[in-house]
Amino acid sequence: MENKPRVLIADDVEANRRVLTHFLVDMGYTILEAENGKIALERILKEKPDIIILDIMMPEMDGIEVCRISKSNPETKMIPIIIITALSDESNHLNALKSGADDFLTKPFNIHFLKARLKSLLALKLMNDMNMEYQEQLKKSNIDLLNQVVSTQDVTILALAKLAEFRDPETGEHLERMREYARVIALTLKNLPAYSSYIDDRYIENIYKSTPLHDIGKVGIPDGILLKPGKLSNEEFDIMKKHSIIGGAALTEAISLSGMKQSFLDMGKEIAYYHHEKWSGAGYPEGLKESNIPLSARITALADVYDALTSKRVYKDAFPHEKARAIILEERGRQFDPDIVDAFEKNEKEFIDIKKEYRDTGSKMICYVS
Repeated sequence: MENKPRVLIADDVEANRRVLTHFLVDMGYTILEAENGKIALERILKEKPDIIILDIMMPEMDGIEVCRISKSNPETKMIPIIIITALSDESNHLNALKSGADDFLTKPFNIHFLKARLKSLLALKLMNDMNMEYQEQLKKSNIDLLNQVVSTQDVTILALAKLAEFRDPETGEHLERMREYARVIALTLKNLPAYSSYIDDRYIENIYKSTPLHDIGKVGIPDGILLKPGKLSNEEFDIMKKHSIIGGAALTEAISLSGMKQSFLDMGKEIAYYHHEKWSGAGYPEGLKESNIPLSARITALADVYDALTSKRVYKDAFPHEKARAIILEERGRQFDPDIVDAFEKNEKEFIDIKKEYRDTGSKMICYVS
């Protein structure tokens, strides 16, 4: 990747290209432009930009088709694509995701969200490029590059996790706390006979790395629902629940593309899919029950709820530890695995200390542009 990442802006309205160009040039990007879908696809195949911003409604070829063709080409499938459109219909959103789009924004959009997503997607592409380069070196030489590959995997996981974090400006240190809570629980379970042969040091390392991927699917949820300050309607909540399927499917696809039988993303996939399942079977997306829910997802579920309860949101104040504790203990054997609730109860002081160490420092400003 060049020192100045190249962004292709494909939009048939010159004024829209001009506004985005002005903003992105100030951020240090090199801009490529296309006034219709056909030209956009030609430039993608020929010049292989580092990231693509597509409008849906364009002459010659619409953005959905451009995205589909780009993502089906082995030479361009890893180039991140953000689709921006004035069409807020959910079907357009779903079509964009089905075509392979990495993100979706509806006009008017938060310019700071676009900035964050560009940075995150470019970081992810860089990590993927580095990983591919390391894989090629491993094939061509006998040099031990394992440490470098592992390091790349760690950064890739964090880059993926930040995709979701950037969508919600109120998450603060949520990801850092989540991974610490999960590790504390896993370490306690490791000492129980029922888990001693299953949870080893590698498992604990993997859950620490993978827990931040739990909400990666939120990149596919419309801003109007994800950032709504009040209670969601039943229809909106049904859409919100899709984030677990979107996240799990995205990581499944990433594993498939890697060609590896065992991937460092396997546990992240489990967590993304199933961290909203409940011990009683009343959760989603599949209504799994008790031990049919992957252990990693059961651990993450409690860590996620504890952090949500004890954190301030636009729709609620932060609960004190005592109130959060009472809620979690009440859900023992209903929402949560009893063993995991017991592990939480044994480690209350550690949870309180983690909360203090990774406390939130404030919310981010939001500015909308048309």
